[in-house]
Amino acid sequence: HKYTTYIIMSGKFADIGPLLESLSGNVFLLDHYHSELKGKYSSVFQNFEKDTYEALVYGLSNLRKYKHIVMVQKDSKEPFERYDGLRAFCKEHGFTHECIGEIQGREIVKQEVFMVVNDRDLVNLLKQADRQQLVPGKDFGIISYNDTPLKEVLAGGITTLSTDFKLMGRTMASLINKKTIETIENPWNLNIRNSL
Repeated sequence: HKYTTYIIMSGKFADIGPLLESLSGNVFLLDHYHSELKGKYSSVFQNFEKDTYEALVYGLSNLRKYKHIVMVQKDSKEPFERYDGLRAFCKEHGFTHECIGEIQGREIVKQEVFMVVNDRDLVNLLKQADRQQLVPGKDFGIISYNDTPLKEVLAGGITTLSTDFKLMGRTMASLINKKTIETIENPWNLNIRNSL
């Protein structure tokens, strides 16, 4: 092997331990938590279930005008733990919920909030809102995962739930320079904008 350090975004892939052990060099895990590997490799991870739940609790005063929360997540590589966090929140706070694979072909019902993972679905949701003459933040709500500068201005501002990617990178860089094995949960932010 020609590398001394590997930073791996392992995603949801199971049983990656033997593959990681085959690498000669320092191995670091980024983004997705694998409990079976804790103590073997340093990692910086997102806690998708907890982050989703806590973000919804944080935004509860903005969510009260809605009744139903729709998680839009199709890709099998995406963490389903997000929906687990949504379900726990809805059970505790009296919202109904569902998880759908995509927006296309779905009518928006007033007082729904959409939690959108993929930006293509975000675009399709905004197009559908235009067709139905509905206004985000007034008739229905949007929370999009992963903040970008475009989401700050798109449709008057899209509310985002996002991990702190810059901090994640800085934390990983500091782990590379340490001799100890650490598992660090990266913090999140709910950026409330007009779409909620």
